[in-house]
Order: sequence, then structure tokens, then C-alpha cells
Amino acid sequence: MQLLFWPCTIVSLILSIIAISTRKPKLLVLSSILILPMSLYLAATPLFLAWGLIFPILYLAAAKFITKKLIWVAILMVIPNFLLVGWLGVVVFIQ
Repeated sequence: MQLLFWPCTIVSLILSIIAISTRKPKLLVLSSILILPMSLYLAATPLFLAWGLIFPILYLAAAKFITKKLIWVAILMVIPNFLLVGWLGVVVFIQ
């Protein structure tokens, strides 16, 4: 699990940037699959409970908005994932 945690998360963020810039929703669907290990881990912690499962859904919503040509809304859907990974990275490095 830990072997897949950070690499999948980082690849997910990179793919989301590529997906939005090239307007390919399939890459956001792939990003939602790649962020699942982190999402399931967060869902198992008391701090997040079921809220951890929201992050892959945000990628899927961004993919839907890309198909509707609403790129700025897709960007807004992806931003919480970047904030979460940044916050979690800071917490891990501080410990």
C-alpha cells in the first residue's frame, strides 16, 4: 500500500494538469483511479472518515466539466486535490 501511495498520488496530480491543458477527460478518469490509494487511506482515518472519498469524485466531476467545455470549473474541481496533497506532504515532512 505504501509503495503505491505517494507515486500514484504524484502521477495523479501530473496527469490532472496534462488532462486540463490538453482537454482530455480520460486522463482525469485515470487520475481518479490513481488517487484511490490515498483516498482510501484517508477514509480510514478518524480525521477524514468518508470525506476522503470525495477526492476521486472531484476528478470525475472535472472530467465531466471538460466534456461540457467548462474548463474553469474543471480547474476549480481539481484544486482541492492539490491542496490536500500539499497539506499531507507538509504534515509528513514535519513529523
